[in-house]
Amino acid sequence: MSVGPDKRVGRPRPGDRDIPARTPPVYMNLRVLEVLAAFGCLALFIALLVTLPKLMGEVMEGLAYVVALVAFIAALSIAGYLIDKKVA
Repeated sequence: MSVGPDKRVGRPRPGDRDIPARTPPVYMNLRVLEVLAAFGCLALFIALLVTLPKLMGEVMEGLAYVVALVAFIAALSIAGYLIDKKVA
């Protein structure tokens, strides 16, 4: 008893596939990614506002707030740049 080429075990027929040959890549929604980055940067800013003045002492307290603001702006800018670069 001979078995035809389509009846052999292990060789799927062309139209008998469960998984498509190429699946399109799935990306996160851009708005969600930007909102998550913004919340992360806001959390960093609040953490820096609380800790930096204590670490730098009373003499440099004003400078600590400026450093926290500059770090927040830098983090938000870098996050925006990286998101833009990934999308493009």
